Amino acid sequence: MDILDAQATAALLPFDRLVPAVAQAMLDLRAGLIHAATRSVLPLPDGGSYLAMPCTDAQYAITKLVAVTPANRALGQPTIQGRLLVSSASHGEPLLVMDGSVVTARRTAAVTLLGIETLLHRPPAVLTLVGTGEQARSHAWAMSQRWPGVQLRCVGRNRGQGEAFAAQLSKEGLPGLRALPLEQALEDSEVTVAATTSLSAVLPAHVADTTLIVGIGSFTPQMAELPASEVRRRQVWVDDLDGARHEAGDLLQAGIDWSRVHSLAEALRHSDLIRPPLLFKTVGHAAWDLAAVRVALQSS
Repeated sequence: MDILDAQATAALLPFDRLVPAVAQAMLDLRAGLIHAATRSVLPLPDGGSYLAMPCTDAQYAITKLVAVTPANRALGQPTIQGRLLVSSASHGEPLLVMDGSVVTARRTAAVTLLGIETLLHRPPAVLTLVGTGEQARSHAWAMSQRWPGVQLRCVGRNRGQGEAFAAQLSKEGLPGLRALPLEQALEDSEVTVAATTSLSAVLPAHVADTTLIVGIGSFTPQMAELPASEVRRRQVWVDDLDGARHEAGDLLQAGIDWSRVHSLAEALRHSDLIRPPLLFKTVGHAAWDLAAVRVALQSS
């Protein structure tokens, strides 16, 4: 059994293979070919949490284990650490251990890429990232790799924060990321991706109908980085409908009519259902981890 570190895990998950694998996982989940249990959460000392997320299909049985330890921040250590354990579904033998944080970051970005390409019917030419944290960082890299010609813009909490974020990524080898004020960044942006942990809206109350809004940062009912006015007036798509009903604070706080919220799997089969203006909200699912496992074991 191989135990992969972060670098080795990332090397097995190229986006040109991971994006279609996530699409297939969405269709398989919808068809009942993938099974996932409700996420288990147990308390750890000092406000920490220990999470277990199991998932199976006909080939693999996987569980992602994640320790969230906020007290580590004061020690200069990671606050989120995880491993993804993979076994054979047929015989039960352990096959692989992957870095859980890398799997989560890359499959989350792959879901975003898939949603954008599906709802736009093409890759974007101009895209704005709102946020300067780890989610924004991993998405900036994913977008530049998936769409080499895309014009990427970033918006921080203030101009200095955005410029520092762009400068750091440039130093790491990501070219062309421009830090702009929010209003200027949104002017002709085809896609705007909110990647923050904000409890309140980080986008204006009105965004152009031609702009696809994507929300990836909020993950509890208390968090809402998208304005309720935009949520209510747009056609809403989600990566996982069941998860969104419990975790998508952007939709819950807007009092969304769930009868008009669609799963992205529907759009993969029926693109004629897509009607701008559009909003795509992601909450994550263990099946997307399974998609990463499928890619990794086919690559190794």
